[in-house]
Amino acid sequence: MTSNDIRKIKKNINGEDIYIEVRDENGFTTVNPKCYSHLNGVGRKFSVKESILLLLGVDPEIPLKMTLLMKESFLFEKELANELNLNLESFKFIPYRFGPYSRVLEDTLSSMDGLIVISKGNKKEITLTDEGKKEAEKLLESLSESTIEKLKFKRLGWDQWGNKGILKRVYTDYPIFTVNSEIKDEVLGE
Repeated sequence: MTSNDIRKIKKNINGEDIYIEVRDENGFTTVNPKCYSHLNGVGRKFSVKESILLLLGVDPEIPLKMTLLMKESFLFEKELANELNLNLESFKFIPYRFGPYSRVLEDTLSSMDGLIVISKGNKKEITLTDEGKKEAEKLLESLSESTIEKLKFKRLGWDQWGNKGILKRVYTDYPIFTVNSEIKDEVLGE
């Protein structure tokens, strides 16, 4: 087998042209393992910081309250990432007093100085800075238009549900996250 037996072919995956190396041998087609992740639609892995920037970046002018960001990040990891074929680093959510909670998300937000601003007060709002908007835009450019549109659509819907609505959805679909909740009965109306 020589390098002349390897051919490159172009595949369009999630709206992106990907070049993969294939080789035909004894009636079988073999794909270079380095190209395999693209065939799965998985591609690169987004860090927690990048996931936060993606969520905030699809609608950068609308800040998110801390509680809403926590629950939207939960649904992003548990549902939407799979639907969009995005590989996300885990937020490591646990059942907590007010539903799913991620110390990883909270610690990551604390390390994002210059990219976000967290307002003071009871209802902390997270807003992208100009630098944060640039970083988010770079990340969004790595996604297909259809992926961006789906992410934007979901974020808009989640925003409209508000804290109680999104928490009711999470508690209904993921009842394991109610075990330590102090507000389960209030949210579910029981």
